[in-house]
Amino acid sequence: MKAAQNDIKAAVKALKALADVNRLRAAALLAHSGRELCVCELVDALEESQYNVSRHLGALCAAGLIRKAKRGRWAMYALVTDRGPLADYIGRLVRPRPCCKVIAADIARLEGRLALRRKGVCVVGGNCFSEDGNKGMK
Repeated sequence: MKAAQNDIKAAVKALKALADVNRLRAAALLAHSGRELCVCELVDALEESQYNVSRHLGALCAAGLIRKAKRGRWAMYALVTDRGPLADYIGRLVRPRPCCKVIAADIARLEGRLALRRKGVCVVGGNCFSEDGNKGMK
């Protein structure tokens, strides 16, 4: 019984995290990309301040929906794919096509931003890291 209560509490926490439009947009971008994204890439795609994006990503991490990989002072984020129905729901926001114009516009900005990567490394942020931990070029 206690395990079931913990599962319900975790689900409620995750659903509360997704109840914010900017958190839902960020989760949708991570689902669309299918890889780690640098905070600066999400900032540009969401057209929000770095402070706000980081705060929203922190709430998604606390809810267990995304994971954070620290590389020095920089952070990379990715969607946790083993969250069952919640991960499936987030994925359906972007596949087979975006669910709405807002997310479609976010995806278009993200794809433009990702096109600036060199060898899979975020270079626009100057000191961002690739998925393999290599430092980006300035």
